[in-house]
Amino acid sequence: MKRRHLAFINLVFVGLMLFSSGMVYQFMTGSKPLAALDIFKHTSTVKITTANCNARAPIALSGAQSPYLYKLAVYQEACHSFVTSTMMIFVGMPTSDQTAHDSAAQTAAVLKEFGHYGIRPLVIAEPTDYATGENLDFGSCANGTYDALLDTYFSQLKSLGVTDQQMGIWNPFPEANLPYWKDNLSQYFAPAVNDYVGLLRKNFPQAKTSIMLNTATYEPTDFNWQNGDYTSLLPYVKGITPGSIDYAGLEGFPWIPPQGGTGPILNAAEFLNPSIISETADYLKTKNIWFNAGTFSEKYALDPAQIAYLSPEQRKAILNTIEEQARVLQKRGYQISVNMFAQDKSKASEETNWSYWSNNSPFTSLATPAFTEFVSDLGQQKIDFWLFDQ
Repeated sequence: MKRRHLAFINLVFVGLMLFSSGMVYQFMTGSKPLAALDIFKHTSTVKITTANCNARAPIALSGAQSPYLYKLAVYQEACHSFVTSTMMIFVGMPTSDQTAHDSAAQTAAVLKEFGHYGIRPLVIAEPTDYATGENLDFGSCANGTYDALLDTYFSQLKSLGVTDQQMGIWNPFPEANLPYWKDNLSQYFAPAVNDYVGLLRKNFPQAKTSIMLNTATYEPTDFNWQNGDYTSLLPYVKGITPGSIDYAGLEGFPWIPPQGGTGPILNAAEFLNPSIISETADYLKTKNIWFNAGTFSEKYALDPAQIAYLSPEQRKAILNTIEEQARVLQKRGYQISVNMFAQDKSKASEETNWSYWSNNSPFTSLATPAFTEFVSDLGQQKIDFWLFDQ
């Protein structure tokens, strides 16, 4: 056999081997073999442009120490303007005299810095001892077990120079109709709220108050998130002193099943049912309603077999439905606010990324315009925008 024939046969043999290897690689990885060569190509960084969210100048936040305010500065950068003067923060509940004093000192520092920059805090007071991570029993909260410690906590805030205005809005026992709280029977909610609000107003008579429940109600021990009932919240709020609550809050978020599942909930008409919260607000004799909502880019983020995604376009469509439900209530005569939950919690137990960009870099994310346009749209509709991120 001639040498050139041998060379040709060898080339064919090598080619077939490379082709077979490539097919195996693609089958095992899901990627085309030549995709690996993309690393040698020149790729340009995505650059996103956004319009001003409104005509108001951004708040001057130079020198701010709070992580909440640091984040707010990034949102103002994305909007080229003012974004909000209300930010959600979280506090726990004391279970000892020492934690009452320590917690008050930490809370006072945040509230006073917020006040310095003209930011109103929306304080979500969870029934949790932050020192130990233990959830408090709702029955014990309802029967006054922690009243003396709460009184110490609020009186200590007062003694540290916190004013009624700096207190902002206080919301105890959030989402009490979700199953992860301890002994959270509906009959405990109203007396627990009355006790908490009474002690708050004893020390800060002009402080604003709120309650916030989830749209879907669950049995106290049922952790199957598909078993929530979109039912009346009156069993929880009946017994709360009418006129003692300034804001009625409703929490609701879009949901998708793990990868390969069916039955997503992407319309706020379902996950932020306006009739449920208007009935609640009417009982509480308030015209102020707020939504706690958000959209995510990924869910089940720690499990490659389950991880699911929403595109920027899908997130924008969901935000449009949130605005629509806010306008439904606005047309009924309520003053509406929307709080955006926008923290990246993909590495936490929640495994969900609620943020719109990474690394405090809004102009490198395709989701940023969805956020800025939403803020702008709410402003044009005279709907207040609030924010949580840290």
